[in-house]
Amino acid sequence: MKYRLFLLGEAATFLYSMKRAERDRLIRHLESISEFPPHYSQYSYRDNRGRRIEGCIVGKHAIEWWEDTAHEDLKVLSITPADGHRLPEI
Repeated sequence: MKYRLFLLGEAATFLYSMKRAERDRLIRHLESISEFPPHYSQYSYRDNRGRRIEGCIVGKHAIEWWEDTAHEDLKVLSITPADGHRLPEI
């Protein structure tokens, strides 16, 4: 199932602050994630609301998202530099 892709707040700001080539590469990757999120997940954890947050490292960036299955949306919560990115403890 392909999810509708949403970039929330800081994720959108960070993405659009990038150079065009890098931004386009990440957008293509985000579109791929939206087609089959479990295939791209490298780690997951539960947020304070109990939602399962998925994440992956793409090149120099860490991407975290939430699958809103009720609305068929993929909500990208953050895109940050991966250097120093700590994976959540499980």
